[in-house]
Amino acid sequence: MRKGKSMVDIVSYTLVSITCFCFRLVVSFQRAHIHYCRKQTTLVRRSVSTKTTAPVLAEYEVLKSRK
Repeated sequence: MRKGKSMVDIVSYTLVSITCFCFRLVVSFQRAHIHYCRKQTTLVRRSVSTKTTAPVLAEYEVLKSRK
């Protein structure tokens, strides 16, 4: 009877760890999405206020130089 209970514990722990892993993936995707949207919103506001695409091009050059 002791072996049966141990197997249930392993299955339970495995299911909990898989659930936590999936939850972390969803949370990290959401954080990246929010960060990207905020960055885009800032660029759009700067572009509208200056009435040029210069802020977008400047950001592209910064990202290009990081790679």
